[in-house]
This record gives sequence, structure tokens and C-alpha cells, in this order.
Amino acid sequence: MKNAILVISELFYPEGGGAEKATYLILRYLAEHNFKISVLTGTKNPAKIPGVNYYITPLLRHTNRLTKQVYLKLLARDLIFVKLLQEHDILYIPLHAYPLIPIAKQRGLRVIVHLHNYMPVRYNSVKYFFEPDTIGILDEFKLAIFHEYYVQESLLRTLLMPLSFSAYLLNRRQIAEADKLICVSFRQAEIVIKSNLHLINKVEVVYNPVPPELLSYEPRKELDNTPTFLYVGGDSYIKGFHILLYILNKLGKHGVRARFILAGGYGSKSLGILRQLGSKYRNLEIQVLGRIEFDKLKELYKRTWAFLFPSISEEPLPYAVMESAMLGTIPIAPKVGGVEEILFNFVGKKYLVDLKDLKSIMNVLEIIINSDPYDIINDGIRLRESVLFRFKNEVSLSKLLKLFIDL
Repeated sequence: MKNAILVISELFYPEGGGAEKATYLILRYLAEHNFKISVLTGTKNPAKIPGVNYYITPLLRHTNRLTKQVYLKLLARDLIFVKLLQEHDILYIPLHAYPLIPIAKQRGLRVIVHLHNYMPVRYNSVKYFFEPDTIGILDEFKLAIFHEYYVQESLLRTLLMPLSFSAYLLNRRQIAEADKLICVSFRQAEIVIKSNLHLINKVEVVYNPVPPELLSYEPRKELDNTPTFLYVGGDSYIKGFHILLYILNKLGKHGVRARFILAGGYGSKSLGILRQLGSKYRNLEIQVLGRIEFDKLKELYKRTWAFLFPSISEEPLPYAVMESAMLGTIPIAPKVGGVEEILFNFVGKKYLVDLKDLKSIMNVLEIIINSDPYDIINDGIRLRESVLFRFKNEVSLSKLLKLFIDL
């Protein structure tokens, strides 16, 4: 059947993060345009889209790269998977099921890989802000060790890294067999192509759709006189938890009165550090909420002066920054990855920071802390309007529709 899409996604919304939310919105749009869609996933209770068929398999449960290779080989022999390949003519991979690409190509399917990370150019799918766009294999190997030992803090993963690195190199070759690669920002596409010039004719840039609940949202701020900052990265090194601690110490030592609302996951060690800071610096109010639902998050944004996003990776098109802007809240974010494409106008750019100089973060924080709440609200409204203008769903989704039809 022409334009019948088989989706292989280890996680499916509501599990996962921004990539899974984008996949859900994209498939909902394609289903509305009469594509036959089947989703094969490891998520036990995926959000249902009318007209879409779902197949659940434990072979797609989230796991490490080496185990994934074994599971996907087993899946390739599964009779249900073989039957699904026969019934569809497009394989769509929004996550990491790359070993299935050669199998699909052998059976005559066209393959689209949606890149929400930097898997074709980095072992850990992350490009740090401090590294060049292109690096040699030896430097990439060293970065892989850094990631496993210092970021993942796992000696076992570090010891197994050479095997995992070999699997990563195989994944890169498998991705290159796809017919199209969708990047979610021009900066991401630039980085991918620089290291893989042979992919230049396969790469398409399509912005992720804006969630409908953000399009219809009317920002209503309820700011008090205490400058309030929201952070949702948990204690992740990549999301910049160490930079958050730097900020808290700096503001605490200078006696600046401010409130920090912290969402996300925090281990016992991190919670202990935050409690110590709260006790040491009485001028700082530190609220640790842990993981919260989006509806609760929207309520927090009403009280938030600015959203703190100190991620040290060149995130392709972070939904967190887009959500902040769409909710009328200024994001304090690094000028790397797809962030600049979201905060492209004057209002957004004046709050961008340079992570190579942490003083720039303190300078922006000082500007916000010394601002009138009225000006903060006004900047947030103007920022939302500019992001709404740039990220028009009808433009991105129609481009995506054409890509699937013309493939």
C-alpha cells in the first residue's frame, strides 16, 4: 500500500521527552491526512491516535546500545515484524532502531530517520558546546570515555565502551542507508553535514510542531517582588546542574534576594547540596519540586520571571526553551544549537549567554533581577509573538507531509 508508514519507536508519548512528543504530534497530523500508520513500540500504554495501529513488544524496551543490538536482531526475525514490513512501504525511525534500516531497505521500503540528537556524529548523541563541529575518531573516543565515566558515572559502562563504540560506528553506517534524514534545526543540519558530506542530499530541515496547548495558551503573569527563576533540568550534568550551583553560590555570596523553583529528578546527594545552600544563604529561597506534570508546570510559569536553561549541549531544538517562550517567559539560555533559531529576535537574543564565560550568565541574571516586573512581562509577550510567527505549524507540517508523499 502506497504511503503506509511503519513507525519503530522504543518509547512513545506520553513516555520520554521532547522527541516522543514531537513524534506523537507528527503522526497525528499524518493520520489526519489518510496515511496508514502502524506503530511498533516498547511503551506499554502509548497515547492512542485515531486510525493508528499499535503493536507492543518487550524487544523495544529502553536499554543500552549493546543489548539493543541483540534485541533488534531478535525483532528482525519476529513474524509480526516481518508481516508489518510486507504491509508498509515507508519505515520511519524517530529514535534509535537503526539496525533495522538495512533489513527494511533489502525488502524495498523507503526509510526516513528523524534526528532529535547528534547520533550520526557523536557516540553519546550529544554535542557539547566546548567541542568543535568536526572531530577526529581519536578525540571522539576520548569524549566517549569522558561521557561514560564522568557524566554517566559508571565504571562498567566505561569498561564496555570500546564494544559500545564499535556498535555506534555501525549505527552511523546504517543511518547513512536511509533515504531521508530529518533535522529539527538548521544548526543541527550544519553539524551533521560537516562530518558527513555524503549525506548533504538526504538531509531535510523541518521544525518540530508546536504543541496545540501552547498555541492556544494566553500568558497570565502573577509576579511578586521576588525575582523568581524556574529550572527543570534536574541534577543532570548535561542540563547544567553544576552551572545552577555556580549561580546559587554567586547570588548567595552577594546577598541577592531571589527565588529558585527546581523541577526534574534529583538524587540524594544533589538534594543534600541544595539543602545546604538553602541553609547557608538565607537570601535565597530554593524550592525543590522534583518531577511534575506539564499542567502544574504551566502554573509555575505564571510566577516565573525567567526560565533558566544552562544546558552544556548544542540541543537541536529544545522544547523546554520553546515552551518557555510560548508561555510568555524569558529563557536565559546559551547561544548554541537550535536555541538561537527559537530566540532569533532582539528580545530573545538579549538574554542569550556564553557558557565559555559564566560571567555572562550572571550579567543577564543581574539585568532581570534589577528589572521592573512590568518590563519582564512585556518582554515575555513580545517574545511569544515572535516565536508564534516563526514556528507556524502549517508550514512545518505541510513540508513534512510533502516529504512523506514524495519519498
